[in-house]
Amino acid sequence: MRTKHAESHSKAIRAKATAVLMLSGILLIAGCGSNKEGEPAASGSPNPNANNLPMAITASIYDRGTVPAEEGTYESNRWTKWMNEQSGVEVKWTPVPRNQEADKFNVLVASGQAPELITSYDRNLLSRFVSQGVAQPIDEYIEKYSTSYKEYIQKHPELKPFVTFNGQTYAIASMRNTQAATMIWIRQDWLDKLGLKQPATVDELVEVAKAFRDGDPDGNGQKDTTAIAMSNAYSAVLDDLFMARGGDWFIEDGKATMSFFTDRYKEALTLRKTLYSEGLVDKEYVTDKNWARQKQLWITGKAGILFDTYNGGPTADFYKSQPDAKLTPLPPLSTKFGKNGYQKEVPNYLLTIFNKDIKNPQAAMQFVDWMLDEGWYDLSYGTEGTHYQLKDNIPVTLDADKLKKEVSYASEYRIVHQQTLTPEFLLARAGSDPNDQKVQKAIGEAITVARSVEFRKDLPYTPAVDEFTDISGQFQKKWDEIITKVTMTADLDAEWGVSQIRSEWQKLNGEDIEAKVQEWYESNKADFK
Repeated sequence: MRTKHAESHSKAIRAKATAVLMLSGILLIAGCGSNKEGEPAASGSPNPNANNLPMAITASIYDRGTVPAEEGTYESNRWTKWMNEQSGVEVKWTPVPRNQEADKFNVLVASGQAPELITSYDRNLLSRFVSQGVAQPIDEYIEKYSTSYKEYIQKHPELKPFVTFNGQTYAIASMRNTQAATMIWIRQDWLDKLGLKQPATVDELVEVAKAFRDGDPDGNGQKDTTAIAMSNAYSAVLDDLFMARGGDWFIEDGKATMSFFTDRYKEALTLRKTLYSEGLVDKEYVTDKNWARQKQLWITGKAGILFDTYNGGPTADFYKSQPDAKLTPLPPLSTKFGKNGYQKEVPNYLLTIFNKDIKNPQAAMQFVDWMLDEGWYDLSYGTEGTHYQLKDNIPVTLDADKLKKEVSYASEYRIVHQQTLTPEFLLARAGSDPNDQKVQKAIGEAITVARSVEFRKDLPYTPAVDEFTDISGQFQKKWDEIITKVTMTADLDAEWGVSQIRSEWQKLNGEDIEAKVQEWYESNKADFK
């Protein structure tokens, strides 16, 4: 039964969503699954439960370990209960570790225990399930049971290449709230204290890092600062400086080429080694498996540069620890290969396929429509009066700490959503909390910086070549080992590292895979423009 608050929320959702969409130009222009500009479509499927089946589904959810113990688990918490009550569909969630999803999904599929809805960012993983017959086409279900999502996907044709396999629709997709992804953050107050300019090139970044290492920027009279802190985005950010993201494919003179086998990657590996050998990064990073030490270096003011995401540097904990810090997103840096922008994510957010064994696809589509119309809002901002208050139709945060604890993990459940982040919206919803204001202002600046320079991505998604998917995990383990060895061993250089990566690639029939990827590229390149 819907609560009194939920009934009120249902009436107010149109006004709320309209405000959000008006502030967010991208989805407003596109129509964003609405009947008319800015107004969400009516909730619910067009037909009653004609199948007379239980309105219940099973679905996967990314487990990032962020649900506080007092909130429950990914399977059962305040939001799973709320979704079951409000959507009219009972969902049983299967947590899947984000960094182990391929292995976990493969085990679930092989054992016949895969959830009915399988959600992932990895189109190639889902493509494999399509080719294996694990997934099924959903065009009929969208046409028969959906109102809102059917309109939404029609108004976002840019999503269609990501959900189409073999000419049929096999997945539900949602627009991202921002395409900003990676970012280099820098302490502007440290630059000011040492009389330094913001670096504009990679070489200048190295010189600034040396100054941060040696110049006592924290003012404690000791040489105890680590210039650069890391995160799980460190490798991506570093490689992207040279347009050579590890493991990505590039089109070099018309030929599909793995990043490792470009001259640009050798420069990226050389920089990685330099930063380590010069003591500009924490030399214990190899054992810092969950990046907890790196996070601590950053939050406690022992690092002045952070390789992370667009929202990873400015946090409430950072500003509580460093109240006088001035943090800024660093504009993209130049190398001898030119200037590459920060990574921009593909247009789609999560992709969700329907297991061939799904019992009630109508229930699944009803849940998708409800999520698109209403559910995403509370999962993004929390409960009105508890986590936010509406001010000029903007959900202004009441307590940033409470929001983080009780709501931040909820966004993982948003299979689809209509949230778009703009600098103006972020700052407006920060409320009166000074630390949250700093956080949202900095994130907004990062989104603007991320838009400023184009990011090189030659292929919109990983080539759908089964042979490559089969060896990707094994190959990554090998190249990680080689890169770490080159980084930490004084008499090994980038040339040696690339030769070793090439050797491992060949052992895995890499040349045959290159031929298949080239064939795939030639067959699909017309769709990439």
